Amino acid sequence: MQRASKIGTALALAVGMALTSSVAAHATPATGTKHAGHQSSTLQNGSFENWSRSGPSGWSITATRGATISKTTATPEDGAAAATITFPRSGSVTLSQKLRGLTNGKYAISGWSRTSAIRAASLTVDGKDTRRTGAPVVANSWKELVVRGTSPKAGKATVAFTIRGNAGETIDLDNVAVIATDQTNTDAFLQGGDLSEISYLESKGAVFRDENGKPEDPFKLMAERGVNVARLRLYNAPGPEHPLITDPNSYLPAGYQDPADILSLAKRAKAAGMQIQLSFHYSDYWTNGAIQDIPADWRSVTSLSDDQAIAALTTDVHDYTASFLRKMKAQGTPPQFVSIGNEIQGGILFPYGSSSNMATLSQFLTAGANAVHETIPGSRVILHLDDAGNDGKYDWFFDAMNANHVPYDVIGASYYPFWTQKDIPTVTGFFNRVAERYGKPIMVMETGINWNPLTADGVPGQLTDNGPVTYAQTPEGQRDFLRELLPALKSVQNGAVIGDLYWDPTMFAVPGVGWQVGAPNVISNSALFDFDGKALPAFEAYEQNATTR
Repeated sequence: MQRASKIGTALALAVGMALTSSVAAHATPATGTKHAGHQSSTLQNGSFENWSRSGPSGWSITATRGATISKTTATPEDGAAAATITFPRSGSVTLSQKLRGLTNGKYAISGWSRTSAIRAASLTVDGKDTRRTGAPVVANSWKELVVRGTSPKAGKATVAFTIRGNAGETIDLDNVAVIATDQTNTDAFLQGGDLSEISYLESKGAVFRDENGKPEDPFKLMAERGVNVARLRLYNAPGPEHPLITDPNSYLPAGYQDPADILSLAKRAKAAGMQIQLSFHYSDYWTNGAIQDIPADWRSVTSLSDDQAIAALTTDVHDYTASFLRKMKAQGTPPQFVSIGNEIQGGILFPYGSSSNMATLSQFLTAGANAVHETIPGSRVILHLDDAGNDGKYDWFFDAMNANHVPYDVIGASYYPFWTQKDIPTVTGFFNRVAERYGKPIMVMETGINWNPLTADGVPGQLTDNGPVTYAQTPEGQRDFLRELLPALKSVQNGAVIGDLYWDPTMFAVPGVGWQVGAPNVISNSALFDFDGKALPAFEAYEQNATTR
């Protein structure tokens, strides 16, 4: 269940509908477009243009401890007016309105907020489910909030904002709308991270703790704070006998992130109520755009002709993928999403599957995708690239995938402000363009930002700064970055961005644990737990954007 007591000051939009298990997509892009589709809503005075002596017309108002709602004409998001809520002392304001005559179908709820003070605010839809979208703290800037996936019961709904604030805080509201939509990206927004390191960390003595220092199972702790998907990365056979070809000192200990370990972690994720995103690396250790080693058990192909090697590797990819997925399915943990490789802009299974030869790469990717669709028909195939925001790279790659008829379902993208040098509005615009060009849902496969300038070892980590975003390298800065990012991703047109996976949330400073044997931990300053394993304030962002059932 959701730990509402931890949320603190909150803005909530509650919609009293019976909800389906899927979410409706937002019908208009979050790019400042004025709200042409909103006029079909039966909501009265959603733009707060009309006022009486008692407040905004059409809304019932309840306030506590002197909190007030008033009209403002200072740069409203649209039209001539907006609503300002002011708190002279800690208190709350609720605005509610009953709707009738809604036709059957799916709806999205949209509203705009502007605040530089409210420290924890969320817009929610309440019925059989609860779905929240947090209000980011971005001074003097309107931000759209979208809650997806509501279905009215008997044509009726109640829309209600509940805003809680502390003394001296204010928040502006504008353009609330209930929007009919027939879009297909209707799943609940997924928010989580790569949890593959947990077994390794625990074997070295890691203890995960909540915000008060109480030890907790990490899966349970994260699920209670709104994490609803676990990314798990699979290596064929880690260990000292199977190091990187280019660096014999680079390897993981045997027994971690291999098939047995991932099956175990998948059970824990499923027990915590999380969906599973499985990433095949098709290697015995790390792969990315520059490193794609053939696993040791498949390397005999190097003695064959190129045509024979490519045929053999195509069979290996298909059969290995299908075999492991059958094991996942047999234990009751079929993954909802499967990525064929990791950051594959350079290809997979070098040298044969280099992206310099798109025909061969497409053959390998098609073999993996077919194995997924044959083994677990409901699972969606992801093709994952780095560098979200690089239009040329994504057009080049996915144009080739389409030309070669690779049967993928989801576009995966890594987004780090440091690596991409893109802020949130820029990358949101990129996702809008990619969604329109390819008509595919998008999963943000990796996101990371520092909560401290240095690692636990006192040196710069993988991310030497936070790039062009304005958030400080502090626990609060990390939290506020996520409080802006998650709502922004939800507001991408037609619900196209279906989720965000953090990297690497659990890898805090545990002696003896690095990405490889003998290496330092270079991401202890960007995890979601502090150097001692205590949950950081970043989890507030997940709570404020949670989906619960």
